[in-house]
Amino acid sequence: MSQLRNLQIEILDRPAVDDLIGKVDDTSAQPGIAERVQQWRAEHGHEDATAEAYSFVVVGPTLMFLHRCPDGVILPFAAYPDGTLKVYTDPDHAGESFHRRDDT
Repeated sequence: MSQLRNLQIEILDRPAVDDLIGKVDDTSAQPGIAERVQQWRAEHGHEDATAEAYSFVVVGPTLMFLHRCPDGVILPFAAYPDGTLKVYTDPDHAGESFHRRDDT
C-alpha cells in the first residue's frame, strides 16, 4: 500500500465525520451537482481518487467526495484547486484507512 502525496489528514470525532458524510451524500443528489463537478474538473484537473470514490459535490472552490477505503470504512475527502487532498477521519481510523492499494 502507498500513501497519496499532498495528503492532509484532519482528525475529527466520529459524529462530526458521520455528519460530513451525510451532508456530502445528500448534496450529491441535488440537481446541477454533476455539472458543477464536471466544471470543477475542467478548471482544476481530475482529483486523485480511485473507482471507490462516489457522491461528488462542489463546495465553494473545493471538490468533496466519499471514498470506501481498503478497510471498508467510508471517509469524506476534499480536493483543492492546488492539488492538495484532505481526508477527514476519526481517531480510530486515522491509521491505514486512507492508504491506497498499489494496484488501484
